[in-house]
Amino acid sequence: MSNDKLDDLKNTAGELKAKGEQAIESLKSNLSDTSSENKQAVSEKVDGIKAKLEDTQHAVQEKFDQFKDEASSKLEDAKAKAAELKDEATAKLDDLKAQAGSKFEDLKKAATDTLNKLKGDSNDSDKT
Repeated sequence: MSNDKLDDLKNTAGELKAKGEQAIESLKSNLSDTSSENKQAVSEKVDGIKAKLEDTQHAVQEKFDQFKDEASSKLEDAKAKAAELKDEATAKLDDLKAQAGSKFEDLKKAATDTLNKLKGDSNDSDKT
């Protein structure tokens, strides 16, 4: 081989070496950029998931508070209804007691009248 060709090969090899080094640096840079982009994307996804989790927790807490309020309200309504039913039952019981007392007094009077009548009849028959 001649020196010119050898020099050309050396120059070409040098150029190829420089291009190769540039390509390696470019790849390293791209890899670093890609890694940063991936880290950024992952970080954004994590932040998004955290935000959704927080929103879900708030929604669950709101629902819990709503159900708690509804249950409390229904409990108060049930207590009021129970008190109302108790008052009605007490009034009915008092009314029944009064009716029973009245009936008892009527029966007692009827029994006394009957006994007096029987006594009277037996006294009249004794006189004759």
